[in-house]
Amino acid sequence: MAKQEARTMVVSSIPVALSSLLQFSIGFANIVSLGHLGSNELSAASLGNMTVVMLINGPSVGLAAALDTFCSTAFTASKDRTLVGFHLQRGIIAVLAHYLMVLPLLFNMEWLLLALNQEPEIARLCGQYVRIQMLASLPWIVFECIKRFLQAQRHMRASTLILMVVMPIHMVNNYLFVWSPTVGFGFLGAAAANVVTCWLMFFGILAYTYLCDARQAWGGWSWKPFMAMRQYYRLAIPSVVMICSDWLCWEGMTIAASYLGSVPLAAQSIVLNTCTLSYQIPGGLGTALSNQVGNLLGQARARRSMVASNVGLSLGAFAGALNSLLFLVTASWWGKIYSTDPDVIACVALIMPVSALFQISDAVNAVTGGSLRSLGRQRHGAWINFPCFYLIGFPLSIYFAYGPWKLGIIGLWVGLSIGVTMAAIGQTYICVSADFQHEVDRCMRQVSSYKNVTKDSNTNAQALIGEDRNASSATLASEV
Repeated sequence: MAKQEARTMVVSSIPVALSSLLQFSIGFANIVSLGHLGSNELSAASLGNMTVVMLINGPSVGLAAALDTFCSTAFTASKDRTLVGFHLQRGIIAVLAHYLMVLPLLFNMEWLLLALNQEPEIARLCGQYVRIQMLASLPWIVFECIKRFLQAQRHMRASTLILMVVMPIHMVNNYLFVWSPTVGFGFLGAAAANVVTCWLMFFGILAYTYLCDARQAWGGWSWKPFMAMRQYYRLAIPSVVMICSDWLCWEGMTIAASYLGSVPLAAQSIVLNTCTLSYQIPGGLGTALSNQVGNLLGQARARRSMVASNVGLSLGAFAGALNSLLFLVTASWWGKIYSTDPDVIACVALIMPVSALFQISDAVNAVTGGSLRSLGRQRHGAWINFPCFYLIGFPLSIYFAYGPWKLGIIGLWVGLSIGVTMAAIGQTYICVSADFQHEVDRCMRQVSSYKNVTKDSNTNAQALIGEDRNASSATLASEV
């Protein structure tokens, strides 16, 4: 049984990890391209990308992550497949509502940066970049929702196939829009290339959904998901906290490193980029684990879901150990791939062994996060991650870097390693101590609370709201 679950998760995680790498490559290609235009352009694009990630992409991924819980269990537990599409509509409503909420803030980004004493030229370029990038974020966040809708139905390769087609187009567009003497328009061309790429991704995943059997789970647009958003947000908001606690802490690390000088900042960026790449493998395992355990819970297979969860934790730890070994082996020369500056290369060689310390913990965090999403335990993950990162990890990083010991860039990574390790221990405890028979019962009650919501009936909106309120208090009050 364990061997079969391990094989299933490894096979499922490969296309997910590849898809994540391809998505990461979109922004990486832009940064490399703009880096040759000038320092102001590179700084403005980096600041713009960080702003979009912090205000749109990160929270939207958190909001969409609730679909890992709802869709995976509904796919196997409900006889009505359109319940999966019902949850997809709730996810789309949530991410679009968030998008519209932050739109005015992003539209006035130049003014906000000037108010924060940013250099006028960088503020101007960043404001222009973000205004165009907003047009790319809209299809991207919906793409993330539909991707989870497909993964819950075991279409794990969908986003990978789409990105393998779109990425070459993006590379060509990036060159044409930025550098072509005939159609290129410089700095803003990179943002325009992103817009084209993200809309191609969106239409590509729509076409895939229409052409495969997953479309049977789409029951058509309805007003009913609007009336059932309360339960969705009970999972989605903790998901945002759980995911963004990690993402935003990394951004804070970069800001803290900027006060140490240009060489530590460059080395920090290189190692952080490397950690992001290495994270895609356990991240893919986490996504595969979330859908596998969710599907098994929906089939009322308590013991099998427990085995799958434990196997996923073991695979995550193994992947983290391989990443750690890779960091140690390549530490002396890895910086040469990114820079020719001997000081930067030496600083990277100094940081890599320290960053290897938390690779296992970071990988375990990825897979336990997937297990918590399958169980609908996002709130537990939020309660663990937030204090571990912001009350322990980040303060210790600042203390070690700038305090009495003055460890500099090394101190930043030591402090973060402590926070990540504590988060991994906490999430692992929740996963291994879970009563999976209780989780199956809770899953069935949750699915049954929606059994009539996708059917045409004369039930008015007030009755539906009452049904959701009663189901919420009866089944999810303490867990979700």
